[in-house]
Order: sequence, then C-alpha cells, then structure tokens
Amino acid sequence: MTKTIYIDGLAVEVTRKRIKRMNMRIHEPDGRVTVSVPYIVSDREIIAFVRSKREWIDKGIRKVRTRALAHPQPETRAEKEALRKSLRRRIEARLPEIERRTGLSCGSWTVRDMHTRWGSCNTRTNHLNFSLMLATRTDHELDYVILHELVHTVVPGHGKDFYALMDRFMPDWKSVRTGLKY
Repeated sequence: MTKTIYIDGLAVEVTRKRIKRMNMRIHEPDGRVTVSVPYIVSDREIIAFVRSKREWIDKGIRKVRTRALAHPQPETRAEKEALRKSLRRRIEARLPEIERRTGLSCGSWTVRDMHTRWGSCNTRTNHLNFSLMLATRTDHELDYVILHELVHTVVPGHGKDFYALMDRFMPDWKSVRTGLKY
C-alpha cells in the first residue's frame, strides 16, 4: 500500500513492504521521492528518517532536475523511436572501431529503454545492452559506455583487472564517467 505524506513541504510516497530496512529513492526526471519501509515502522519514524536525510534529498532533487533540463528525454513513442534509430547508427559506427582497437568483442547488442544504468553486459553470452538515454550524450561518453561493457566481456566485476583495462584503453575514463552523472 502506497500513500503520500508531506514532511516540511516535501511530498514523499511511502510504500510499506516486507523488507528489513527503510530505503529512499529520488526518481528521474522530476525528482519524486519514494520511501520503502517495513510494515512495523511508524509514521513518526518515517518522518524522522526523511528529516535526517533532507540535505541529501534536496541535493539529489536539484541534481536530477538539472540533468533532466540538460538532457531532455523523449515524450512520445515517435520521439523515442527516432532517438533509438539515431543511437543504433552511432553504436553501429563506433562499436566495431572500439572492438578493433581493443581486441575485445561482444556477441550481440541491443538498445533498451533503461533509466537506472547506461549499459549492461551478460557475461555468459557477451550480449551488451545500451540505454536509450545515451542518445543525448556525446560520442566520447558513448565510447566510454561501449568500452566499459566490452571490458566486462573479459572481466565480470569492477576489480583491479577491470580498471587496469579501462586505464589502458581510455586513460581519461574517470572524468568521462563523472560527466555522465550530470
């Protein structure tokens, strides 16, 4: 069951679930705040939790809204399909070049409407997924995501071997990753 409560002027959607701890999310693109809580948590505890995180919430809402203004998302199905076609063409042009330069390769790839990550890699099949949100990003940022996922085809996690390959193939990858957060 979900209900909205107002805490110091902030609308918070509260959902009671069978979980152990309270957790909070700020949703894109509007900065909507949701809190999931165990059934036994009182409204008073929820209010205290949200108030204790208020600085983090305000900062997160500003960040999400700034990102939404800088990189608007498509609203209609036609806009999404146009962006998908454009992104597919960009990946088709860039992926083979990155594969050639690095010696890494993927089995297949798709563009998906993902909102919480830029890409993913199935390490068993070497299938890569790229977020439609990449359509609004620069070629260098797209190259970073392609490389990141290609490296996962040989190194599944984010350990020192993973980062060594990232450093080898894209020395400025850390600054590119930082740029993707905005």
